[in-house]
Amino acid sequence: MYLTVKQQVKHLSKDDYRSIRELCHSAKNLANEAIYNVRQYYFTEGKFLNYEKNYVLLKNSFNYKTLNSNMAQQILKEVDGSFKSFFGLLKLAKQGKYAFMDCKLPNYLPKDGYTTLVIGFVRLNGNKLILPFSNSFKKTHKPVEITIPPILLDKKVKEIRIIPKAHARFFEIQYTYEAECVQRNLNKNNALALDLGINNLVTAVSNNGRSFIIDGRRLKSINQWFNKENARLQSIKDKQHFGKKTTNRQKAIARDRNNKVNDYMSKAARKVIDYCISNDIGTLVAGYNVTFQRSSHIGKQNNQ
Repeated sequence: MYLTVKQQVKHLSKDDYRSIRELCHSAKNLANEAIYNVRQYYFTEGKFLNYEKNYVLLKNSFNYKTLNSNMAQQILKEVDGSFKSFFGLLKLAKQGKYAFMDCKLPNYLPKDGYTTLVIGFVRLNGNKLILPFSNSFKKTHKPVEITIPPILLDKKVKEIRIIPKAHARFFEIQYTYEAECVQRNLNKNNALALDLGINNLVTAVSNNGRSFIIDGRRLKSINQWFNKENARLQSIKDKQHFGKKTTNRQKAIARDRNNKVNDYMSKAARKVIDYCISNDIGTLVAGYNVTFQRSSHIGKQNNQ
């Protein structure tokens, strides 16, 4: 079983941030080169240019040599995977199982943009992640060391993703590691029913009559404050004729809100699962309806 831990990169120098930004930009350029090769081969030959052939074309390019070889290969593999999905849909469309108009070629990434760095061959030095550089990049840049989360110290990390956020103003790292899958063998005749709501985020009742409630007002408050503050910033932006582009302040409060909501939801889910384990409950039933929020008119505060 594989689990993921997220970490926001902090406490690095300006040079370290600049190095990561350069690598993310080079990864974007390499991805666009790979996409260009596959698209042009498809336009001229009507066939798919696979990873191996694309690698031969790009292994001597400037962007490939800027990146560590493992990172560069991961970029090419991700482009290869996206085009495999496109050709798979194309095959289904020819069989009448999919619409041709929904089969769209992968597009290029923005010219001034950034993309994710993927480290598939992970080497950790104690509690430090030393970002792998290519030989050419090492000559002009200092090593970047990032302290990993303590939970990973005794874990086998399989993959690391460095994701640029807010146009690479900051970075999020996702560590994927191996974890032992524990088979609980809980009693499936015992059930816990969940009703999802607003003021009460989760109302849970078991078949033996026991119940508990997870408060949703805190989550509602977080979201309500974000909407109010974002509207205030939006009005200032409109007066300054800033255009449609989201401001850095709006991005910051959105990130703060998303982190709080994700944390709250994860802890709520953990509470439900821990309750099931401690009470030998093997069946979990969640009330859900795809259209349950559509055209709802339950008052201004509830709608918000």
